[in-house]
Amino acid sequence: MALPRLNENVKYTMVIPSTGKEVEYRPYLVKEEKVMLIALESGDNKQMMMSVSDTIQSCLIDSDIVVRKLPMFDIEYMFLQIRSKAVGESTKLNLSCESESCGNVDEINVKFSSIKAPVVKHKKGSVIELTDKISLQMKYPSYNELINISVSEAKADVNTAFEMVISCVDFIIMDDEKISLDDISKDEINDFIDQFTVEQFGKVQKYVTDMPTLTHDITWTCSLCEHKNSLTLKGTADFFQ
Repeated sequence: MALPRLNENVKYTMVIPSTGKEVEYRPYLVKEEKVMLIALESGDNKQMMMSVSDTIQSCLIDSDIVVRKLPMFDIEYMFLQIRSKAVGESTKLNLSCESESCGNVDEINVKFSSIKAPVVKHKKGSVIELTDKISLQMKYPSYNELINISVSEAKADVNTAFEMVISCVDFIIMDDEKISLDDISKDEINDFIDQFTVEQFGKVQKYVTDMPTLTHDITWTCSLCEHKNSLTLKGTADFFQ
């Protein structure tokens, strides 16, 4: 006799922050959790990032969305939703009191339902003007691009920041002509960026800095000294520390 199939009819819905599109999903199962645990134990950042996106892809139901083409903040939010249905609606964090004379650690319970979706500040296709003749059409880098950046530039923080800036540029606009960065060699792109003034580069850096991310503000009173603490959790690593 064949064994029964489990959890085939468990479905939930969520809205992808960057697109506003509603998708159906299921919680991740033991088979996906095993892959993520193996990736975590490896200490390999690329393997860990890939396991998260592969898990999300597996959990989407009847969807044509390619998860790795989505930006990081979508991945963070979607993984949080999927994980909350898989292992529980809250997580417990051990947080230290901010008072210098205390250092007491309290266990704080964070409910996933209280965490809001990232706010998208810039619409796709936002334009940054460099000169009266040259502009940049911007985009949020895909998760796959960030995987490649984290691997290729892991040893150099300056290069990582540089690659992040490049990954946010979709087109170079000169007069009425749009030039896709996909049609330009990496050496040409680097040479183009090297010619920026500090002010021009700062405009693009601000776009990178303003990219949405998963955040949640929490406050608590120390159980030992009664100091009132506040902390902003940012990114999935903070939520599951």
